[in-house]
Amino acid sequence: MNSVCKNYKPEIIYCPKCNAKLEYKYPVSNKLVYFSSGKRIRVRNLGYACPNCKDGNVYVSQTATKLCFKGYTYSAKIVCLISLFKEKHMSREEICDYFYSKNIEISDRNVDNLYAKYIYYHNLDYAKTIFEAYEKMLLNYNEIRLSIDLITINGTIFVLVYDYFTTELLALQRFESVNDSELPRFLSSFLKSDLNITVIASIRRDANFIPLLKKICSPKTKFIAFNKF
Repeated sequence: MNSVCKNYKPEIIYCPKCNAKLEYKYPVSNKLVYFSSGKRIRVRNLGYACPNCKDGNVYVSQTATKLCFKGYTYSAKIVCLISLFKEKHMSREEICDYFYSKNIEISDRNVDNLYAKYIYYHNLDYAKTIFEAYEKMLLNYNEIRLSIDLITINGTIFVLVYDYFTTELLALQRFESVNDSELPRFLSSFLKSDLNITVIASIRRDANFIPLLKKICSPKTKFIAFNKF
């Protein structure tokens, strides 16, 4: 099966330290990603760096980063689907059969590994992890930038929070819907309006989610909404 190839550049254009225009260095990753639709797309995440600072920092695309978990070639949505199937007590064979029906090749071992990865991130002490990331961002860049993804599966939503600079996944939480009363509490716990949050990027537009983010954050926070493809 032939796959489509997509190149992604960083959403950040200028160095956050000196404001110089970033320059292309090399592809940080180049992998074939399986999506829940059955599509296979080769994703190239292109790294850029500051020509002046020479600090070793390489900036990458947040869109490409969020398409799949680091180290894996299955979309984040597939990982979330596996968690829902496991909750329904579906066997590994049943889960594999479902994905095979969508032309997605996956092994029993990968099902287990991806579910373990989901559980790891879901059980993180996200408050501690996020605020430790804030301290590092302020130390290294004098600002806080987050990348937040929203995945919806039959009404159930998963919110993934990333460090904008390092692309590390800081939190993964599940909610019954975008109207779940626990969702604003979760977001408010780390998006307080008195924090120096400069940018929040989200790859999926949602009529309710982005306004909710804007309501919680400081008016000075910039929001970037963009699509995968």
